[in-house]
Amino acid sequence: MNGVGVIDEAGRFRLLGNGAAGAAFGVVLVVLVASSWTGATTTVLVGIGVPGAAAGAAIGVVLQLRSWRAEGGYRQSVVVRDWIADGRVPEDVPAVQWIPLVQAQAEREAAGWGKIVLSVLWTGMTWSMRDQHPPLITTMLIMLWAGLGLWSGFWVIPRAREAKALMRRGVATPS
Repeated sequence: MNGVGVIDEAGRFRLLGNGAAGAAFGVVLVVLVASSWTGATTTVLVGIGVPGAAAGAAIGVVLQLRSWRAEGGYRQSVVVRDWIADGRVPEDVPAVQWIPLVQAQAEREAAGWGKIVLSVLWTGMTWSMRDQHPPLITTMLIMLWAGLGLWSGFWVIPRAREAKALMRRGVATPS
């Protein structure tokens, strides 16, 4: 794939997950906007929700592919993820190569906290507007915001902290 390289089964599952998350976001967004003008009927859900889901799924997949390209390709992304998970960078990897890659992962902590703050604010805003939308829309939105916050809290932030710890330790020396 253009600049991404060969994607293994785990990568395909990740693309599928991003597509599903994008589809959920697309449905919720277009149905929320549409429900401000009309009732959330089956016709509205199918007529607007399905295209919104398709667009959201496409955007989710494209953003993941773009992220892998920015990280030097899928394989490089996996290698960096493994370095972070192992807590060490192999000795033969030059610092000029590994430092920017690990630093990019470490800098994602602020974005993770930003997503948690936004998910809390958006959940409160959604709850405060619960009488203006059907319960299904309110529930879908709250689940979406909760998912965003949980993903940031249990994946993005811990991984960024592990990357920071790896930056502090540097390249592992042989024992």
